[in-house]
Amino acid sequence: MRALLLHAPGKWGWEELQEPDGDGVLVRVQQVGICGTDYQAIRGRQPFFTYPRRLGHEISVQVLESTSDLAQGTYCAVNPYMFCANCQACKRGDTNCCYELRVLGIHQDGAFTRLMRLPAFSLHPSASLPPTVLALVEPLVVGYHAVKRARISARDQVLVVGQGPIGLACALVAKALGADLAVMDIREDRRRSGLRLTERALAPGENPEIVVREAFDGDLPVTVIEATGNRAAVHQSYQLVASGGTLVFVGLYVGNFEFDDPDFHRRELTLRASRNGTHDDFCAVMSLLENGTIDPSWFITDQISLNEVPDRIGSLDGARGCIKAMVDMSAAC
Repeated sequence: MRALLLHAPGKWGWEELQEPDGDGVLVRVQQVGICGTDYQAIRGRQPFFTYPRRLGHEISVQVLESTSDLAQGTYCAVNPYMFCANCQACKRGDTNCCYELRVLGIHQDGAFTRLMRLPAFSLHPSASLPPTVLALVEPLVVGYHAVKRARISARDQVLVVGQGPIGLACALVAKALGADLAVMDIREDRRRSGLRLTERALAPGENPEIVVREAFDGDLPVTVIEATGNRAAVHQSYQLVASGGTLVFVGLYVGNFEFDDPDFHRRELTLRASRNGTHDDFCAVMSLLENGTIDPSWFITDQISLNEVPDRIGSLDGARGCIKAMVDMSAAC
């Protein structure tokens, strides 16, 4: 069978693989979402990435071998976070912070191939969700975990900065929790996406604080979730949190974050990072999807085949109107 590898930034190649053997459940890959991390790797700007690498960590699969818990033919979402279970973080249950964390498609080869063997713990089955939606579970988990880190309650004033897929996932979950929600993005097409979740889709303008206060009747939000990974937006977001509030960084940029310590103390802010998600987060998101509390199917704006990836993926990176591109693996051989 063939696999598609990224040999170096912007350089693709095909590799012939044997059908996988050894431990794990044999699965056939169904759909693979393209993530901002993938675009960064293609551009050579992903700090945790090594080449060559087979991409693909937003994955849905179909089980080909029955197990005690999984029947043949079952469709599953995949938890791509491979943790050691032995380090201090894992023993606390913080498996997303594992000292030896390995993510499929980033630290080890991912789903740009027909067949894989995956550990049973990473498979989250569903009898009702289609493969396209199951491939959205991982980015939804990233958003869910960020919202959980923010400790949002119903009617809390919440601003999500950035309306790419992860920012939309954060906003989708925050809305489901009953938050008093506003979103912000410099791009008009992404603000249009945010309008599906709230009528307050804000452009930052020259003075974002004024814009945000107008949206919240003179107040600043008690929670700001920064989902852009843009240096200017990261520093700007710090100024948009109400006194006593919480700032969560789910976007990632390579650099230092600085703030005025007396101001930080005066406002008694809480600063949190958010990374990936846990098994419990996957279970929670699956439940929200299956009971209809959230519906992210409209995230999928583009669909291509694996054969088209080398020629088309560059044009999807940052494309206007593109929320989530999905690779249909049904024709992969």
